[in-house]
Amino acid sequence: MRNVGLWRNRALFVFISGTIVAPAAFLLPEMLAGDTAKAMLLGYGVTAIIFGGLFAWIWHRDQRAMAALDRGEEILGHWHIDAESWRQFKLLNDEIHRQPGVLLNELSLRDEIPTDGIEIIVGKTAIQIDGSIHRLPVHGTPEVTSSLLHDGGNGLSYIELLLYYPGGGQGASGVPHSPTRTALRFPVPGTAWREARKISAHFCGLLPGKPDFFHGRGDGSDPEDLSRCGLCGYETHQFKSRCPQCGAGLQSRRWSRRFGLGLVVCGLFLSGLMGAVCYYTLPMLLYPGVEIGGTRFSGSPAQALMVLGILMLVMAFSLTTLLYGLWQMKTGKSSRRVAYFMLGIFVFLLLLAKLIEMRGM
Repeated sequence: MRNVGLWRNRALFVFISGTIVAPAAFLLPEMLAGDTAKAMLLGYGVTAIIFGGLFAWIWHRDQRAMAALDRGEEILGHWHIDAESWRQFKLLNDEIHRQPGVLLNELSLRDEIPTDGIEIIVGKTAIQIDGSIHRLPVHGTPEVTSSLLHDGGNGLSYIELLLYYPGGGQGASGVPHSPTRTALRFPVPGTAWREARKISAHFCGLLPGKPDFFHGRGDGSDPEDLSRCGLCGYETHQFKSRCPQCGAGLQSRRWSRRFGLGLVVCGLFLSGLMGAVCYYTLPMLLYPGVEIGGTRFSGSPAQALMVLGILMLVMAFSLTTLLYGLWQMKTGKSSRRVAYFMLGIFVFLLLLAKLIEMRGM
């Protein structure tokens, strides 16, 4: 998007108007606004706050990324494309889009070609092309799944970054948003070929990165960076969320241990809770109809057996969560079989609860 500063200010204006209009729906007297007018004011205010604030935040981050590139921070390449080369790239981009199955270029090419050409600034986490900013965070969305440097020979060369948006959430119709794949293509002059190779290597993850909370350098120096695909066995020390061979999700040893810690905490909580429940209810379930400690189970022996079975299933789920978390913390690995087993218990409990609800009705 171009002119992100202007769009950010517009979204910020919408957000501020929402913060003013929403309270007005409650403060205006009846003689000035009826129920319908107040409902409309409240609807606009809430909508403006949510969407205005969201887009203002997004475009503010774009503006900051553009400002960082203008200051020359973490620049990998900076070159100028003359008007004739840009016209050739527009024709090449149209030709690529006519090919079947090709990913569309998310770069919006203007119809008019600037007489003085365009500037391209490539940084480690953002690219500015003809005033349009594209943020490419090292650990975030979109994820660069591949970086290709196309040598045009005597023609025009270009860089092609394949991008992955994970999707998630639900749309207005309730249908989940599916993952999206696009591309970012931009031309490279012959004088910038050396910079282009460095850029391609950077976005491919071939160059050592800066260690942070999410990942290490990615050069094999830290064994905790190793990720292994549970389906095809693909292994890599680079930061990738999905396997490039089969598309399955990847998880490094570091994150397996972190998720294992979360499972241990959940497992301890559930096991302690179920242990307390079993301590107080198990005697009554084993001897239905008999008063124990001033209380008794008034159902039939079959009902007591069913409740006892449900408690044992929940306890099995809790202990499996705890043990699986400990195993993940120790090995830094994950197991699909254990995950499927836990999912099976959970689904069975949901179905059983639904069946009891239906019979109770």
